[in-house]
Amino acid sequence: MATFNQPKDLGDLLLLQVSPGWTKSKVTLLAGTDYPLGQVLAKVAGKYQALDPGGTGAAKKAAAVLAERIDATASDQPGVVIARGAVVALAHLVWPSGITEPQKSVALDELNAQGIVARATL
Repeated sequence: MATFNQPKDLGDLLLLQVSPGWTKSKVTLLAGTDYPLGQVLAKVAGKYQALDPGGTGAAKKAAAVLAERIDATASDQPGVVIARGAVVALAHLVWPSGITEPQKSVALDELNAQGIVARATL
């Protein structure tokens, strides 16, 4: 018998938002990546990209969480991010491979400074 696995959606990630029009923002995602729902993002030169905690400059500072899957492999793409005033599910955040626990802790603190709180449950 075939089984169906429900894909993750925004309801899995976003546990609470202050106000839909204020919590989420429309942004541009940098080309070169197929971004999954829940990707922790950095903002560099006005565009969002996957967090790079081992890098230098703005790419190593967490700024938002992606609220939808966006395929930007071929070109920059518009997307919606959770930018402020929200509680997100910690288990549904997508981190870069190789991130360490101390780096993750710093990124969570940076998100918290934006008003994005990651929790296991409400």
